[in-house]
Amino acid sequence: MAECITLDLEQSFGDLNECVLVTNSERTITFVNKAMEELLRASRDELVGSTTERFFTDPTQFENMGELYKSPSDQRHRRAYDLELMLGNGETASVEVVSAPLFDTEHKLSGLLFIARDQAERKALESKLSDIALTLEDALEAITEGFALYDSEDRLIICNDQYREIYAHSAPAMFPGNRFEDILRFGLNRNQYDTDGQTDEEWLADRLNRHHAADGAVLEQNLADGRWLRVSERRTRNGGIAGIRADITELKQARAQAENAYRNVHLMADNIDASITEVDPDGYCVFINKTGCEWFADAPENLVGTRLRDRLPWKERENVRAIFEKASKGKKVSSEVSFHFPDGVHRECLMNCNPRLSEDGSVEGIVVLISDNTDRKKTERTLAELYQITSTRELGHEDKIAEILRLGTEHFDLPFGIISHVIDDHYTITHAHSPAGELVPGTSFPLEDTYCVLTLKSNEPLATSSAENSEFVKHPCYEIFKLESYIGAPLLVDGEVHGTINFSGPDSRKRAFTPSDIQIVRQFADWVGHEIARQRDHQALMDAKINLERVASIDDLTQILNRRAFLERANTEVQRFRRTKRPFTAVMMDIDKFKQINDLHGHATGDEVLKLFSDVVGGALRAVDVFGRVGGEEFCMILHNTNMDDAMLVCERLRLKIIEECQLAQVDQTVTCSMGLAAAAREDVEFSTLMQKADTALYEAKSTGRNKCVAFVGEPERAVAL
Repeated sequence: MAECITLDLEQSFGDLNECVLVTNSERTITFVNKAMEELLRASRDELVGSTTERFFTDPTQFENMGELYKSPSDQRHRRAYDLELMLGNGETASVEVVSAPLFDTEHKLSGLLFIARDQAERKALESKLSDIALTLEDALEAITEGFALYDSEDRLIICNDQYREIYAHSAPAMFPGNRFEDILRFGLNRNQYDTDGQTDEEWLADRLNRHHAADGAVLEQNLADGRWLRVSERRTRNGGIAGIRADITELKQARAQAENAYRNVHLMADNIDASITEVDPDGYCVFINKTGCEWFADAPENLVGTRLRDRLPWKERENVRAIFEKASKGKKVSSEVSFHFPDGVHRECLMNCNPRLSEDGSVEGIVVLISDNTDRKKTERTLAELYQITSTRELGHEDKIAEILRLGTEHFDLPFGIISHVIDDHYTITHAHSPAGELVPGTSFPLEDTYCVLTLKSNEPLATSSAENSEFVKHPCYEIFKLESYIGAPLLVDGEVHGTINFSGPDSRKRAFTPSDIQIVRQFADWVGHEIARQRDHQALMDAKINLERVASIDDLTQILNRRAFLERANTEVQRFRRTKRPFTAVMMDIDKFKQINDLHGHATGDEVLKLFSDVVGGALRAVDVFGRVGGEEFCMILHNTNMDDAMLVCERLRLKIIEECQLAQVDQTVTCSMGLAAAAREDVEFSTLMQKADTALYEAKSTGRNKCVAFVGEPERAVAL
């Protein structure tokens, strides 16, 4: 019978590639196939009739496998076991084993069938894959750019820490398996991206379209915090998407600075009263500024690409040719040359040729500056001196401003230099330079009577070298002051109009103001505005110091303004009243029979009354009102923007409120208050006069029965009580 079973097993499993081993119920091996012989490194004769115990490196595993014989229908037969076996040749091997129970005709357990698989290759592969994965992770973390890999269903597979740092708001959503769109929405909901005016859905749709295209095109993405990213995404061979994110904020800033620098250079070149050109080694123009176009009497598109020297008379062309030959050898050349330009003007010029060299030292081009010698030298001298004035530490603020005015009068050949401060329609001289001191700082004029009103309206520098022959002749300033020459610019301080800087004279200029003159007066205005702003900042620091000192001006007991601080505020209110004509009312207040409270109940109780009184009154006033303690039980308040009638209503409500809320249980008398009111009048130059009036009304209230509000109405009347 056993031979028949063995034969059947041989027919079924003998040549099977899987390793098969059969035991009886006593755990004795009854069959092994060829694959199992090779795995165990032992012959069938050695194996059949023995137990498997000899092959277990861990006896505990052998004991645990014995449980399979006790419960033939148990779920344990349906799982795989990883075992470490000792082979017949002394080597060890990792195998995976699954089992199945064998039953006889009476359905009793006759043995177990085991199928084993050598796990050496699988574990080696897993180890290799693990090493590869770790190497990949290390490689991803080593790169400075953010990297992310998505599968064909657009779900995240892996990303590096740099990717998470770049999109810090989205980092919590960056876990394997999460969709790109969900990660994108997560960051969008947290305002991570600058959508540039698009709705969230519009921005999301556009971003997803670019993502799914994954064609390697570079996308510049702006984040809400101001950073810029360069995004590049490509499809992988299995349909996924690999993306790189690089922070290009510094690059964008550098690019913007370069573009701004180019614009500034271009702007500066176009506003210089000189011809600036660049030509290639063959003499063909590649750049020409505005002045050059004017001198060559043509548009830049018609001049670029041509040889400018061909437009000059033949003798002058020969002079230019000799200069260019020297410059083409890499030498800087400067020469005074007389030119008859195509615009019909003959100019005595200074021609500077500066070769531009490549990295290998060869000449790539020649930058040519042709300028009127007189104006150039004058401008250079002025700018150099302006730099010296503004950069020196030897001069203070006022001295630097005075030197700039002096420099301006010399540069423009004009006798008067003025810095003005404009408030509403009033023009006031704050700094001046004049031959005999005719202009006095502090002098004011109606703004409409000065040329500066035109400058401020135009919001840019204005100039006339002959008012008689310009629109300036219609202005009142021409009739009043007879100024023929004028150049001025708006003066801005911290972005706000402060006034003007201007230079003028009674005679017409022989030479018209040039674009360089306009730029110089603009630079004067910029620097003076900066200097005034610095003075203001210094003053602000001093004011802050004063404010800190005023913290010490609080009455210790009542925590309201003490007498000194109150009077300072009060005088400010008087000045505001005189400037704006907005009314206010001063109120002197005195707690009735306060000495009696002190005498009967002690000074501690009196202090409690004073504190309670201050809290009740202070809590009932507006933030714009001023309240202070000016004596023992005397207080004063200023009701802002309030006339006498309204102030009387306020004081009467306060009087009743004091009766209701200023009572203490230990004080048997009713705490009341008398008040004297005085409205600010034109003759009140100092608050002391107004305070005296209110004090007069307070005396009237005290002497006529107390606990009342009395308004000062002047002589011969006394005061009127409510």
